[in-house]
Amino acid sequence: MTDDEKTGWPPVELGEVTMIFTVKDLAKSIDFYTRLGFEQTVVHGHDGQKPISSEDNPSWATFRCGNQRVHLMDIGMNMMHFVVDDPPAVMTALTERGLAPYASGPGNTGASLEDPDGNIIYIMKSTP
Repeated sequence: MTDDEKTGWPPVELGEVTMIFTVKDLAKSIDFYTRLGFEQTVVHGHDGQKPISSEDNPSWATFRCGNQRVHLMDIGMNMMHFVVDDPPAVMTALTERGLAPYASGPGNTGASLEDPDGNIIYIMKSTP
């Protein structure tokens, strides 16, 4: 039995996913994900005005493992980003399922919604 036969809905193509995890101790988390086999690609800090690259005072880090990305941040919430070719089509499909996505991103080119626990899910347009 296919997914659409089980639920009555065709599958939604959500593309590549990026997980964003809130961490309490960034240094320990960087060590953990490095040992887990993720490649650290970026470390970011901030100066109160704009993001800066800072090895001395990082506030978030980006890792990659295969096609998957993980961001470790001190933002106080967990999030997921899905990169898709057609955000409006995904918004329509999610609305048909009784979910409530709302337009977001530059020029409303993406969508956002929250899961029952308040975790934010972003649907973003893929870039060439």
